[in-house]
Amino acid sequence: MSFIQMIPPNKATGETKEVYRYMAEVGGSDNKVPKIVQAFSLRPGSMRRMIRLWELGMWMGDEPREIREMIGAAVSRLNSCRY
Repeated sequence: MSFIQMIPPNKATGETKEVYRYMAEVGGSDNKVPKIVQAFSLRPGSMRRMIRLWELGMWMGDEPREIREMIGAAVSRLNSCRY
């Protein structure tokens, strides 16, 4: 079984803490940071870029967010991705 060391938001300091704060601004919740984001916590620069890509994919453009979410779910299902 694999294990990825992560820094939880309540234990983060420095740049990692700032990136978690950025995630809260973008995601709209202070206490719900997805595990997929926390998996990048040892590399805050990569975590910030991943959040930014998610932000651009979900919030920018003309298509409604519901449509984008539906497309993402369909692609995940086609790829047998349970996340």
